[in-house]
Amino acid sequence: MTGPAERTAADPRLLAAMQGLELSARRLVAGVVPGVHASRQPGPSREFSQYRAYQSGDDPRHIDWKLFARSDRYFLREGEIPTRLRLHLVLDATASMQHAGTIPGAPSKFDLARRLAAALALLAGGQGDAVELHVVAAGRVTSLLPGRSGPPFARIVRALASAEASGTWLASPAPLTAALRRGGAGAGGASGSTVDLTVVLTDGFERGGEIRAALAPLRSLRHEVIFCHLLTRDELAFPYRGPARFEDWETGQVIEADAELVRAAYLEGQAREREAWSQAWGRDRFDYLPVVTDEPADRALRTYLKRRRLAAS
Repeated sequence: MTGPAERTAADPRLLAAMQGLELSARRLVAGVVPGVHASRQPGPSREFSQYRAYQSGDDPRHIDWKLFARSDRYFLREGEIPTRLRLHLVLDATASMQHAGTIPGAPSKFDLARRLAAALALLAGGQGDAVELHVVAAGRVTSLLPGRSGPPFARIVRALASAEASGTWLASPAPLTAALRRGGAGAGGASGSTVDLTVVLTDGFERGGEIRAALAPLRSLRHEVIFCHLLTRDELAFPYRGPARFEDWETGQVIEADAELVRAAYLEGQAREREAWSQAWGRDRFDYLPVVTDEPADRALRTYLKRRRLAAS
């Protein structure tokens, strides 16, 4: 007899969706060269990079005492030491992510976010990095942590294919913080250092700062954050004319207004919101990556990753 799990896994529609995600992920990462994770940090290294002045909080063990004897100043030897990446994918699966805009053929924000998540999982997994997935939907977070039950990428693709966008964001940041802590604790240590990179794929829609509240604890946890902001052309251009009816995907609230009268205020508000996200954390370990649903996602991903590599070199 076939159990529920086997029947779900054998669902032709689900299998087709999984195949589409995997293929789109492979197309997205095509042309992106996954470089070696290296971080210029103080510590023992085969390759000397440079000296830098000692700062409060640095490990005194890395002070070059011979140079101190000559200069009477504290310097650290910096070298290129291997850095392991732990990738945390946070997928916004709230109802507002179903929005697809009015451009023919453009995917919904949610579908594009799933493709990007799959592409990043494929990229990180190919480099041997730990990857975990946290799906936020209907006020809950569902996590898929690294494990031994099957290839990580295949497991992530299955989870992405079966995810549905519904409900609202978390009422409290605690569940997501706890999930990210669990994932980090289970990754294990290795020689070199570990960087926790959290990629948040979201439309940024919030009613009372709940997404910002959920991300705030990550700063003290020393995560690097990439805020991947999914946008439709409608939100950037507001092409509506005449009397229009706007409905909130998550609350059902309806607003009727003359599009021409509210266009300027709407666009100004959207621009302020994007600017606020781009300046989050004072840009300290917080990158803002806007992705428009009707533009080639592979180009946006390639451009960003190349820029990130150049900044790290």
